[in-house]
Amino acid sequence: MSQNQPWEIGSEFHWTGLPEGPFIPWPQPRVWFALGHDAVLAIWYQYSSHSRSKTLLVPDYFCPEVTAFWRRAGIRMHHYADDPRWPHPDWDTLSPMPGDLVLAVNYFGVRTGSAWQAWHRAHESVVLIEDHTHDPLSNWALNSKADYAFASLRKTFPVPDGALLWSPRQHPLPPEPQNQNWSGSALKLAAMVWKSEYLAGCNDGPDVKNVFRGFQVEGERMLYETRDSSISPWSRALLEAGFPKRWRQQREKNVRLFLDLMAGQNGIEPLFVNWPTDHCPFNAVLIFPSETRREAFRLGLIAASIYPPIHWMPVPEASARSLDLSRRILTIPLDQRYGSQDVHRIASILSNLGDGRTGG
Repeated sequence: MSQNQPWEIGSEFHWTGLPEGPFIPWPQPRVWFALGHDAVLAIWYQYSSHSRSKTLLVPDYFCPEVTAFWRRAGIRMHHYADDPRWPHPDWDTLSPMPGDLVLAVNYFGVRTGSAWQAWHRAHESVVLIEDHTHDPLSNWALNSKADYAFASLRKTFPVPDGALLWSPRQHPLPPEPQNQNWSGSALKLAAMVWKSEYLAGCNDGPDVKNVFRGFQVEGERMLYETRDSSISPWSRALLEAGFPKRWRQQREKNVRLFLDLMAGQNGIEPLFVNWPTDHCPFNAVLIFPSETRREAFRLGLIAASIYPPIHWMPVPEASARSLDLSRRILTIPLDQRYGSQDVHRIASILSNLGDGRTGG
């Protein structure tokens, strides 16, 4: 890296060029969507047309933006207790009626599917939908026994939009959306290109960072406000061949190295240190003893140009357990954009922040 190139970790993907094989193919038959929440909405419409009394049961620890979207779209929801620190949900809190839809989540890509498969065998009358966004090609995803499975691919693949829906049980799939309003995706793609130029050290003339951030924010707003949008042709072209094997290998290697480097760090606990064979963890996830400590570390990382997301921000109606976790959790970006030198630097910055710890 030259002295003129900014060093930044995390936030949205920049343009990294055309993906190179070998590729891991996506499950099929499949249907493409612009966003993952639209895939679940399409399944809901397909089943609720037969009965208006159906309910979608969702974990109480889940992305609040997605659940808010589903509520606005008219989906009737109830919550059951689940937690990424657990191997499976609290089954006693999950009591669907026949015909209800149940959402299962592979948090951070590190769960096995065996517990859910056993539960589903005992509850064949419900429609099981699995969310494999954090690892779309895990052993669980590729060998799923669920009625439906989906993944928002733009969380792991550098595309401005794109989500995948398939049926492991070969149920009829909803039709692919026909809305061709791709303006939001076009802005997000422009942001990726501009961010790539920024990271390459091009910052003469316009304020490149402010430009691409503006594109990101406005593009995301437009994507969320466009209902039932089809995947953009540029994202479809990028995704069609599958996921590059090298990217998964690099991500898993980065997470393993980071966890090894951070072993024994006082006051910080990794959410997980192991994962099933043929799974790739989404990123490293840390748990802090308090919200004050988490925020001190988060702001310190941002000051060092590391942008760690929170999965997920708390919502007032969440359970006390979910609220507590969401206030102490932090995800460290370690995806395929980065190499071992970056991982060492991230771990070093975190350790230095720990040495100068504040109260909390």
